[in-house]
Amino acid sequence: MTKPGEETADLLATVEEIRARDFADIDPKLVSEILATQHQFAEDRAEARKRTDQIINRWAARHLGSGASH
Repeated sequence: MTKPGEETADLLATVEEIRARDFADIDPKLVSEILATQHQFAEDRAEARKRTDQIINRWAARHLGSGASH
């Protein structure tokens, strides 16, 4: 049986593998931050969603708000 920290690391590694293969244009730091937030607030789905929205909005403001193209 794996430890909780190992399970989280395994999940992050799996998601990163899929992101790199299928969604290379998505910032890996963004994905990692979202996963960490979802894990941290797993018992409070409303808070997890709120914080995830904040993460995405901050990321978008920094990367898209400056007029940068992708």
